[in-house]
Amino acid sequence: MADLKSLKSIDLSSITIMGTSITLVWSIIFTAAIIIAFSSILGRFDASFGIIGIAIIFGTIIFSISGYFGISFLYNYFANRMRPVKLNIADMSKITNVSVVSTSLIAAFISLIAALIVYPLIFLILSFVSILVQLLQAISLQGYAWLVYPASLAFTPFFIIYAFIIGLIFTIIGAFVFNKVNPKIGGLKLSLSQEGNLTKIDSINPKSAGIITAIISLVFGLIYGIIFSIVSGSLPANLILIIGLTIGGLIGGFIYGAISSILYNLFAKKFGPVKIELEESK
Repeated sequence: MADLKSLKSIDLSSITIMGTSITLVWSIIFTAAIIIAFSSILGRFDASFGIIGIAIIFGTIIFSISGYFGISFLYNYFANRMRPVKLNIADMSKITNVSVVSTSLIAAFISLIAALIVYPLIFLILSFVSILVQLLQAISLQGYAWLVYPASLAFTPFFIIYAFIIGLIFTIIGAFVFNKVNPKIGGLKLSLSQEGNLTKIDSINPKSAGIITAIISLVFGLIYGIIFSIVSGSLPANLILIIGLTIGGLIGGFIYGAISSILYNLFAKKFGPVKIELEESK
């Protein structure tokens, strides 16, 4: 029997520790892949690769801590002032449905606040990129200049509005797909337990998480491919790109969802699981 629960709040410390730990592992894997690729291309290992790798990993830790803490803090803030996310939870062992409207609205406002916070930083970075483009052109490195140039155009004040709209639309799509997929695979399977007024997410089933993530990523890959093709004005010519993004989303989504769940289960035993506050919803 499924009970409708409201997600009132997320424990900030447990989500930050868990999220940062999982993201750190992925950053190490990503960094190792980059170093191996560059070393293979050049035929040797350069010490600068190690410095770049350390910078990536350190940056990931900083951004993960601030990101998970900040997003969870904002969720708790908006959940107490808007309708919180509602979940259908069956037998404390699987999530079968998530409220589309409340989830997408909260996600959109979180995206808006995040955009307002990062706007000055990105503005400064892209101002430097514009200067770099001019410098490269001045010394006749036109090829490198054209590689850098698109980044200088990628950010405008409208980015803040885009963040809200994209956060709203893509969360609606993701939640909708989640609800459609769940009945066919028996829901997102996990293990929950009570600790006072908090609910602990003790473990997540890697297979169900992988399948759900794979299908959502497949849909997003298809959307990205179509949008890029329309913007570029060459939809038929980009058919291979659309297929590649769709299949890549399916495979990559499953791998990411399954491995992240395995890592979650491992870290939950070592550092403690994520804790959330649920209450009966009317």
